[in-house]
Amino acid sequence: MSRPETDRLIRDLAREAGAPPRARFLSMRWLLPIAVLSLGVAIALVFLLFGVSAQLPGTVQGAPFLHKVASALALAAGGFLLARDAVRPGGEEWGNGWGSGRWLPALLPGAALLLIGGVTDESGLSSFGRSDVSVPICVGAIVLVSLPALGLILAALRSGAATRPGRAGAAAGLLAGALGAAAYALACKNDGGLFVAIWYTTAIALVAGLGAVVGRRTLAW
Repeated sequence: MSRPETDRLIRDLAREAGAPPRARFLSMRWLLPIAVLSLGVAIALVFLLFGVSAQLPGTVQGAPFLHKVASALALAAGGFLLARDAVRPGGEEWGNGWGSGRWLPALLPGAALLLIGGVTDESGLSSFGRSDVSVPICVGAIVLVSLPALGLILAALRSGAATRPGRAGAAAGLLAGALGAAAYALACKNDGGLFVAIWYTTAIALVAGLGAVVGRRTLAW
């Protein structure tokens, strides 16, 4: 049986079941609390790794910080919707490619914020950050603090019915990476819009890729 036929069969079975699928109830019930918990864990890891700066109260009121957090949380919201639908029978209508279907509208707000920040960047700062180690520290830290979130979110998605486990894992990774990026903004000293647009996106994409690889195994039926 081909993949489209399998997907159609799953949707028909879910529709004939009448009541809302159990997987949807579980994912709707637990995914949001787990996402909030994941953000809290990521923030705790950031403070553990980098400490709490004395300038933090002023930092969180600044436009660069608000831009980083808004961009990351917008991507996290898109990742949440994609992950939720990925485990709902009949809800995974992705279109024919990664750039079509629901991915594009889900990612558009966050991507647009990052793009606007990069295009309008007048900080004069290098896109590679304030020092030679800015890029590896940024990317490495976001990936590291995202790992617990990725594990928690994938565990939640296992209660659902993912017809494309790789894409469901990628959505989980997108959500986890975006939450990790929002948390890392609390310690990030690089306020350049280009830096944020390039390297935050890179780190989130790496976590999404890791989620796709792991999800292909852990979310398969």
